[in-house]
Amino acid sequence: MIWLDEPLRRHGFGRQLMEEAEREARQRGCHYARVATSDFQAPAFYQKLGYSLYGTLENCPPGETVFYLWKNLDQHDPD
Repeated sequence: MIWLDEPLRRHGFGRQLMEEAEREARQRGCHYARVATSDFQAPAFYQKLGYSLYGTLENCPPGETVFYLWKNLDQHDPD
């Protein structure tokens, strides 16, 4: 689980954390990553990082939508 307090957002820390998590996942032999986020959070953030939407769950909890996204970790430009 990754969470950044509001004052820390929009400074690149979230991107850095996700890149490090993906790097670790690759080292452990993972081929894909998946995330779940709510509409009040940041589905667009994950899409900017290359994640693709594969599903939604509306009204869970009431008034919110959960977005499910995934990313192929095998398609990565080496550092």
